[in-house]
Amino acid sequence: MSDFKKALDKKIIHSLKNNYGIENYDEYRFGKYPVSNNDAIPVKVKKPINLSKELKKAVKKIIGYDPYVNIYLANAHNLMAPYADHIKKIWNNISTNDRELLVSLIAYKILGYKKVKLPRNNSSYWEAIKTAKTLSNPKDTYDPHFMHFILEKFDLKPIGFDVNFYFSEIGIAIDYIIEQYTYKVNNKSIVAVESGDTVLDIGGCWGDTALYFASKTGENGKVYSFEFIPDNIKLFKINTSLNPILESQIELVPNPVSNISNQTIYFKDYGPGSRVEFEPFEAQTGTAATISIDDFVKSNTINAIDFIKMDIEGAESLALEGTLETIKRFRPKLAIAIYHSMDDFFNIPYWILNLDLDYEIFIGHYTIHAEETICFAKPRNKA
Repeated sequence: MSDFKKALDKKIIHSLKNNYGIENYDEYRFGKYPVSNNDAIPVKVKKPINLSKELKKAVKKIIGYDPYVNIYLANAHNLMAPYADHIKKIWNNISTNDRELLVSLIAYKILGYKKVKLPRNNSSYWEAIKTAKTLSNPKDTYDPHFMHFILEKFDLKPIGFDVNFYFSEIGIAIDYIIEQYTYKVNNKSIVAVESGDTVLDIGGCWGDTALYFASKTGENGKVYSFEFIPDNIKLFKINTSLNPILESQIELVPNPVSNISNQTIYFKDYGPGSRVEFEPFEAQTGTAATISIDDFVKSNTINAIDFIKMDIEGAESLALEGTLETIKRFRPKLAIAIYHSMDDFFNIPYWILNLDLDYEIFIGHYTIHAEETICFAKPRNKA
């Protein structure tokens, strides 16, 4: 049995006895905690006590017995089986801490928030949200017409960023306080945007990451931010216009990124939750033409790419195919979202390692739920 399989089995068996509630549920992301009958306070009804039965129940509770444990383990093994080679290579190329995180994330995907508490659910996480709450002006708001979100205007000077824009408390906490796109060990930055870097922000959304990267790279750097959904672009432009110095460092590219250029895609605008297809569909509200990063870099005669961030709702693998020559040429630092599917979770880190460009990889996770897992990569011995 592989070390990964042993660790996952142990995590699943240990987690089955848990019964977390609202303390392990993200109301900022998913709305109000869904109270079920299991969460209600039970009405006590006196029944005759069966000492033998009660003793068995007590023992099972102490040892964490679950009659379905073998079913959970079998399901986990079946789920992981197609990725065995990928897992082995990834496991052998990440740190002990990242291995533990990897196992926790897989267990969470299998068992859910009732059973698994992720490492990110700690005092620092909740303190970051508490701090974010102090930075907003609740009287100055923007409605993005997306889920339950009403965005407030934030001033981030108190936390060291000269940035003002409309966003969410949880987004500020994750992007700017915890810093989702900086991989850290003991608060030391290992993979990060640095002064003077040229950055590709693929999946610009509301401009939050473009502003973050621009503030990091400084006046000698450049951020190319790719976003094509009209409602997202509208707020992107509002947010960047509130920061004219940073805006001058940011170039918005209104194209979806894919493996080839000039392919028509069809979308239904719903902000960050927009539906995107390669074929027409009845509810579509617009179209856009794809661009590959390799074509973009060549056509714009860009002579340096230092950092690539991708979070494009499951289209990362295709986008990476169209970024291959750019990665080979510049060996940039990478921060690629891998949480949209199990395929992405294992295929993307494996793909990076198989480039044979001497990349060191890291796994970061930035919420208490299944979203926002990032595979970071940094080239060794880059001149």
